[in-house]
Amino acid sequence: MTSGAVLAAGDSGLFAPLMAFLIVVIVSFLLCLVAGVDNDTVADFFTANRSLSVTKNALALSGDFIFTTALLSSVGAVSLAGYDGMVVAISAIASLGVLLLLAEPLRNTGLFTLGAILESRVTGTATRVAGTVITLAVCLPVMVVQLTVAGDVTAYVLGLNRPGAAEVCTALIGALIVSFAAFGGMRGSSMIEIVKVIVVFGTVLAVSWAALSRAHWDLGTLLETAAGHSGGAQSFYAPGLLYGDTLTGRLDLVSLCVTVILGSAVFPHIVLRVSASRNGPAARRASTAAVVMITLFYGAMVLTGLSAAATLGANVIAAHDPQGNTALFLLADNLAGSSTGLLFTMVACAAFVTVLGTVAGLTMAASASLAHDLYARVGRRGGGGERSEVNMARAAVMIFGLVSVYLAVVLHHWSIVVLSLFAAALTASVVLPALVYSLFWKGFTSTGLLWTVYGSLACCVVLEAFGPAVSGGPVALFPDRDFHWFPLQNIALVTVPVGFFLGWAGSLLSRRSRADQDRYVEMRTALLIGHRPIAPP
Repeated sequence: MTSGAVLAAGDSGLFAPLMAFLIVVIVSFLLCLVAGVDNDTVADFFTANRSLSVTKNALALSGDFIFTTALLSSVGAVSLAGYDGMVVAISAIASLGVLLLLAEPLRNTGLFTLGAILESRVTGTATRVAGTVITLAVCLPVMVVQLTVAGDVTAYVLGLNRPGAAEVCTALIGALIVSFAAFGGMRGSSMIEIVKVIVVFGTVLAVSWAALSRAHWDLGTLLETAAGHSGGAQSFYAPGLLYGDTLTGRLDLVSLCVTVILGSAVFPHIVLRVSASRNGPAARRASTAAVVMITLFYGAMVLTGLSAAATLGANVIAAHDPQGNTALFLLADNLAGSSTGLLFTMVACAAFVTVLGTVAGLTMAASASLAHDLYARVGRRGGGGERSEVNMARAAVMIFGLVSVYLAVVLHHWSIVVLSLFAAALTASVVLPALVYSLFWKGFTSTGLLWTVYGSLACCVVLEAFGPAVSGGPVALFPDRDFHWFPLQNIALVTVPVGFFLGWAGSLLSRRSRADQDRYVEMRTALLIGHRPIAPP
């Protein structure tokens, strides 16, 4: 759901969705309040003192993977783009392979922020600063998109379609969600993510069941009808509907898949979640369980998208939102027979709790980087005390959250869907190379790290700014202007190799210090032993 989507709620009977909506809000707040009682230390606030069981961590990790775009855009992409949308969904499942590779080594470092993990490999406070910069660069754009969706969903459920209503809802819901994160810490965030998984999976199961019942449980008929309502099987089940069948279009689809596969698993809040596991094997088991759950989720998303195409048709879906992000709401409305039906209510609650969990996780990751890396380690040189750091973490939650809310309100009517893909490209192009080299390459140096972070970040910004996602198209950030020269809407196909190359070249052209050599030995020891940190956490 983008800020430009036209959301028209039913004229009456909003009592059931509204009450369900309020119940979700109240339950979420109570969970955060109860869970946050013991957040007195840094380990409590940021990692729940690593006390979560494998089952809870697996559920919470699955919730971290389910962004609002995964819930809404996946259905729209499949319903409008057919084959291309299904390829993107499969790419999201494949991204969990990256998580399985990195989960146990990340937990075995004993650290929980990106800056701390990177500094455990190469020396210098510049490493912590670089970790903070890239964490904020990734989290802030996604936060703005999530909060915009929260305002749209709230206005939709309440039936508010007056000018400015969605912006007011964004501000109020955003302030509420930020308060949840400040009170609950990692324990509260984990409880929200677990509730999110239960609600989302229940909703997806209910919608899929209703759609298959409508098709008399005949999957073949469903596939035929979906193609028939979308231009025929030859176009719907062939590449090209998402970006076109030209060379540029095919490269754009490949680049999007690269973005999803390599970027989804290393978002800062997922790194923080993996670090909250009890030990390395527990992190690996939780990740394995998450693979199963996310595979089932995206399988259901594909089925739901095909059901939307079969039930509504591509023209109806595109008329409401050209990007198809309202398709799940429209399908639930149609299957229930009324916007006040049970399915519609479930979808509205699922969308809200998805935003709630994602925003809480992103806020925790950003505040951890600001309070733990920038304030405690760079500013206070580790001498501020735990109580001071926890207080700063809560203040960082509020500051980062309020800035995000302000930007979401200001940019509400802009086509800001580009921000989510840009953030994923950053994680694939900057975070992934930095982590892979830090964990596995003996020759990595501080120069290579800084080249990777700042060089690849600059490359991403330039290519995104001068690409068709920002100008030159009807859904671009600036649709009325055209100053693009880079042909691809998705930049990862270029920027990921650049990120890895810069890390290699910077390390090759610089000399490893004695301290960096010692850090590598300590890192490898920690990865083998896997039970204690190699530097002050």
